[in-house]
Amino acid sequence: LMLTKEAKTVLYHMYKEYLVRRDNKVSRAQAKDFGSAESIRALLFPDWSLDDIEDVLRELDRNGFVNNLYADDTVYHCSISDSAVVKMENQKRDALLSVADFISKFIP
Repeated sequence: LMLTKEAKTVLYHMYKEYLVRRDNKVSRAQAKDFGSAESIRALLFPDWSLDDIEDVLRELDRNGFVNNLYADDTVYHCSISDSAVVKMENQKRDALLSVADFISKFIP
């Protein structure tokens, strides 16, 4: 199972956002919900092009890390998958401290 560095970066930031939401007492279902590709771009990656965000979300979907719904040729709705949360929970805590460490160690 191989992911590009961009995909690992997006997954990392989505998971970190999921943890923040859970710490703020947001329900599991709501915490996993990230909405459209455009809203993910606005929230987490304002410097990225929408095309790149959509491409990475498709990659994560193909590999089971997110669940996407598609409409009008875009990711209309995205949520982080249970299996992604499990994989992330099983990472060493220190691997989650920095994006660089995470990218090098998670799903080598």
